[in-house]
Amino acid sequence: MVIHRLAETPELNNALLVGSAVLFSLLSIWFVLGISSLLLRQGIRASGIKSLASLGEGIYKQGRLLAAVLSIPIVLAGIGVLGYALWQGADLQPWFESTLQELTPDMLKALGRGAVLVVLMLIGFYTLQRSGRRVMARLEQKMRERQLPESQRIHVEKLLEILPSVINFALAHSVVQLALPALGLPGPIEWLVSTLLYILLLVTGGRALVFLLYFMSERLVSSWEDKSKGTRLEEYYAALRRLLPVGQKSLEAITYISVATLIVRKFQTLEPVAPYGPILIRVVSMFLAASVLVELSRVLLFRLLGSSTTISTSTDDVLRRRQTFVSLLQSIFKYVIYFCVGMMVLSDLGVDPTPILAGAGIVGLTVGLGAQTIVQDLLNGVFLLFEDQILNGDYIRIGETEGVVEEITPRVTRIRDRFGRLHIMRNGEIKNVINYSRGWTLAVVEMSVAYESNLKQALQVITEAGSRLPGLLPGKVIETPMVMGIETIDESCLRIRIETKVSPGCHYEVKRVLHMLLVESFNANNLEIPYPKSVELPAPEPLEAEQNKAA
Repeated sequence: MVIHRLAETPELNNALLVGSAVLFSLLSIWFVLGISSLLLRQGIRASGIKSLASLGEGIYKQGRLLAAVLSIPIVLAGIGVLGYALWQGADLQPWFESTLQELTPDMLKALGRGAVLVVLMLIGFYTLQRSGRRVMARLEQKMRERQLPESQRIHVEKLLEILPSVINFALAHSVVQLALPALGLPGPIEWLVSTLLYILLLVTGGRALVFLLYFMSERLVSSWEDKSKGTRLEEYYAALRRLLPVGQKSLEAITYISVATLIVRKFQTLEPVAPYGPILIRVVSMFLAASVLVELSRVLLFRLLGSSTTISTSTDDVLRRRQTFVSLLQSIFKYVIYFCVGMMVLSDLGVDPTPILAGAGIVGLTVGLGAQTIVQDLLNGVFLLFEDQILNGDYIRIGETEGVVEEITPRVTRIRDRFGRLHIMRNGEIKNVINYSRGWTLAVVEMSVAYESNLKQALQVITEAGSRLPGLLPGKVIETPMVMGIETIDESCLRIRIETKVSPGCHYEVKRVLHMLLVESFNANNLEIPYPKSVELPAPEPLEAEQNKAA
């Protein structure tokens, strides 16, 4: 390739040639490093990942700094070449021509075609980006017009916030995939650019998909609940509402595992790890399915054995007995389902569950022989349930523990006392049960009467006060209180025993109300309620004073 001389004198021609070469080199360096770092920073900004924002700014600054540092040796090299040519009196025209001879027309055409493709790529990207912005603006306007619940609106806002980044990366990845083969870049550079855009697209797309799944699941379950109100499926959809957080977290885990698997498959060195992705997805899916089965079995068992429609004519004892057994069956079904899922997970992980099951029988027998207290607790729990000794909701007394039975499991029983304390007792420790919730119980009150009071009047006042009790506590007082007579003759008072037949578990409340009635009635009839008294005697006079008085 022949270069026309830029000046008549060799010195001036050398200066123009070297200056042009230095200028071209500086423009190339600043274009490559500046544009690449700028695009990388804009890509990180578009990803919406705030933790990478500082990284993008740092790369952009480092790119400009590197371009400035490389510019200095290029300028110095140009000055050195020009100085050497002037000192030697050489003409650099032939050297530049021989260098340019190596550039074939095909290379120049490829370079020009690549530059045109880069320009067209940028124009196409920004054109499609503007179209995407218009679509996003319309979508945001439509979403704002709808009156969405708070739980759905939060996920929609997050989705709309990250969706432009997904569109930008999708457009950039498509444009780059079309342009890279035509540019003829080296293989490592082409792989690096395409892989970087691919990873950013997967990460942002995965986040957007998670927010979309959250929104769709919330909306779907809400619509099902609205349609199922007043129908037989209402309880099942209520169970799905309780499972919604677990389902959303499971879908989120499946999405991120899928994204990680696709990213790993992009690297050949990490290819052996890729098969574990589908396995993890199956494990998460199986546990999600197990949670759904547990919740549906719980609702189904309650509808079959414990619903109000099947026991509307049953007594309260039968109702609580069925509820206790329903709770126990629900626990058994839960353990069985999770055990089966655990065996399936082991099979997916490549572990044969057959030896584990065979060994579990031997280990269970060994543990059963060694842990006799656990076996005793289990057996005693079975007898407590099948012999109908206690049920959920019974008010019982076991030793020094007294309260309401909250839960009965095969091994322990939970009792809540009157002070709100929860007592957890091993079933093997339950020896003697006093159950206040079977039939009726007696509320016993002892009223103290002073010796100075009229006993007949006091008995009449107590009888009249007790006759008012059934009207104040209907359904809790079975019979009118009976005055049994004098129970104890103390040093300072007489104790009158009063017995009241009450409904199960109501004896404390009845005693409190009866105490109040007795106090009010005694005060209204001017009857004294005994209390400790003291008598102060005068001090004895000295003996001499008594003799003087006698004289």
